[in-house]
Amino acid sequence: MFRLLAALLSVFSFQSMAAPERIAIVGAMDVEIEGVLPKITNLDKQTIGNHLFYVGELNNKPVVVTKSGVGKVNAAMTTTLLATEFNVGSIIFTGIAGASAPELEPMDVVISTALVQHDVDLTVFGSPMGLIDGYDSREFIPSEQLVERALSSAKKVLGEERVTTGVIASGDQFIANKEKVAYLYQEFNAKAVEMEGAALAQVADKFAIPYVVIRTMSDKADGSAVLSYEEMKKATADNSVAIILDMVK
Repeated sequence: MFRLLAALLSVFSFQSMAAPERIAIVGAMDVEIEGVLPKITNLDKQTIGNHLFYVGELNNKPVVVTKSGVGKVNAAMTTTLLATEFNVGSIIFTGIAGASAPELEPMDVVISTALVQHDVDLTVFGSPMGLIDGYDSREFIPSEQLVERALSSAKKVLGEERVTTGVIASGDQFIANKEKVAYLYQEFNAKAVEMEGAALAQVADKFAIPYVVIRTMSDKADGSAVLSYEEMKKATADNSVAIILDMVK
């Protein structure tokens, strides 16, 4: 009896270890993931709390796709669930952002080479803006391999002139102010500003999960941001989805 139990446990352990790691695809809003969902085969919907995950295969690769919700807390919670519940081996965060580099225009794409939380402020203790207590650097560095793959796919989809790499700044603020944009560019050398990527990066680093953030510019994050954002939201999200579909091959 003992030998039979041991054998069964051994088989179960082997199967668990042998289960392929999933690619996680995350967007903050429905529009940022809805283009991926029809492409998923063997689809299974799983809910944890009130958080919905789409599990299946994309181009014969095991994936889990989900909407995080807007903001850093939602991004961190989603990343934690992906890490603990779905055997995730890599994370691709996709969606739209505001351009903070002056040379960028709507529909351009920024692939993250570093992510910072621009709204972390411990300067009263002598720390630089964005540095979180207990960390040596304010930058979170994504997977070089995923960055290269995303860059290659983005250039294929959009052309080299519309794609760049750089720092992406995250904070719980919708930026629509020229002075704030100039500050983010000067302080962090940030090319794009959004509300989730660096929080995802912080949690993914804790779980040693490779990740990359891909952002298509919907606006220039200045005084016209709200109008441009609403006009461009669907088109820019579709670009990000097209890049992901090329990556997951």
